[in-house]
Amino acid sequence: MKLIPRSGWLSHGISLHDVESVADHTFSTCALSLLLADLEIERGENVNVERVLRMALLHDMSETLTFDISKAYLEYLGKRGHAIKRELERAAWKHLADGLKNPALAGDYTRLRSEFDVEETIESKLVHAADLLDILLQVIDYRRRGYPEALVADLWNGTSSRLRESNIPSVRKVHRMIIGEAGKLRPK
Repeated sequence: MKLIPRSGWLSHGISLHDVESVADHTFSTCALSLLLADLEIERGENVNVERVLRMALLHDMSETLTFDISKAYLEYLGKRGHAIKRELERAAWKHLADGLKNPALAGDYTRLRSEFDVEETIESKLVHAADLLDILLQVIDYRRRGYPEALVADLWNGTSSRLRESNIPSVRKVHRMIIGEAGKLRPK
């Protein structure tokens, strides 16, 4: 995962030298997932933090075999692109789970991955939100490095739009904080 670049950044014109790895993204997603879980617990919500962290750690593990397949690449496949990506990632996940040679552990990990995919539990919703919040933080990082706003504006806008739909208070709160940070990048 340390050696696999996040291909979506490449398709947005970020140089390979500057592109974050899948491992970088996974770590950031884990940290954001922990923060969101703790904020929700602070609000009195029942959140299983261990489950959140396990899910965040595993959410892109299949990319060790499939690499990171960006949405930009999927557009060339039309409507079936996302289905093909899901099928590839499920097959890769099965291969990884079978490779553990521990059916109980493989089953636990596979259930976590399935829970993440369905996005119905508070834990999976938090990890999905953290995954999106990390994209926004990475956009800010690239902007600070001098990449033009126009290069990543579509990604910023689409991701922000999805986060605005969240009904989880901690997600909305962290999203607002990130938007505030991005506002500091604009010339006055």
